Amino acid sequence: MSVICPGCAGGEHVLPVPEALGDVVAAAVDPSAVAHLAPPPAPQPGPVRDSAAVAVLVVLAALWLLLGVLSLLRPRPDLDRYGDAYRAGYLLGGLVGPAVLTGAAMVVRMLSRRRARRREEELLWGRQARWQHLVARWRSGWWCRRCQAAFFPVGALHPGAPPSPLLAARHYPAWVLGTPAPATATATGSGSAPSPGPGRQGAGGQALS
Repeated sequence: MSVICPGCAGGEHVLPVPEALGDVVAAAVDPSAVAHLAPPPAPQPGPVRDSAAVAVLVVLAALWLLLGVLSLLRPRPDLDRYGDAYRAGYLLGGLVGPAVLTGAAMVVRMLSRRRARRREEELLWGRQARWQHLVARWRSGWWCRRCQAAFFPVGALHPGAPPSPLLAARHYPAWVLGTPAPATATATGSGSAPSPGPGRQGAGGQALS
């Protein structure tokens, strides 16, 4: 079945939106409309942030290290009367604690980022499924070179879907996303969206919102 433009009622000037973007010159796509007709951007994984526990451990390690350095700068007591273990603990105690906390922070960071990365992958999978659905809707649209407008024919968006009105390029993304209310160009009536304000018209005399 041939696709007919709802604006000019012709079929020789229409082509799928992906093909129109493939050759904007031949499809007579206005440069300002190219961005509006572009496919939905693919979802990207979000940033993986460190947990608050990592920051707390790092701060504690830094404070402990600072206290250890300050204690070493104070006048030392006579350590000769103490055993080797005590002297080693006195001199190195300010370093062992921060080292332990730093190691714990690294372990917590590794585990928390692994969990966050796994959670982000699950969310990304859901966004990928949604994106594929939107790309399918985007591919189902058509462009009329004569009217310089887009439209969805009967059954394009889903089985049994009615045809869309003629759409200005800036309203095409809203229909792809499934929020067509502001983009309709039908007259006000029962079950229809409000008619558009003054604007340019397609070749068939239909207003483009």
